[in-house]
Amino acid sequence: MSDTDRLVISWYYSMTTLTTVGYGDYYPVSNIEIIVAVIYMLCGVVFFSYIMSSVIEIINNNQKKMSLEDKSEGLRNWLTLLSRFQNQRPLPLSLYE
Repeated sequence: MSDTDRLVISWYYSMTTLTTVGYGDYYPVSNIEIIVAVIYMLCGVVFFSYIMSSVIEIINNNQKKMSLEDKSEGLRNWLTLLSRFQNQRPLPLSLYE
């Protein structure tokens, strides 16, 4: 088997392991291969978890930012409506605070 074949097979094995598809056509046989495969799988889980936590953090920060903007817009609309009911007189400063 040539080095190119080994590289392609190892890449194929890596992708099927990390994507959890695992077709079963290539699998570890010896104890050393099994240990390396387990370590590789654990590294894949850690990497995937890190990526997913980053994505979730970005989504949460975006949602928090959007909720703050939405609340301030609603408050501004509410104060505008209150000023209309005051016959265009200014609202008390304590209400704004």
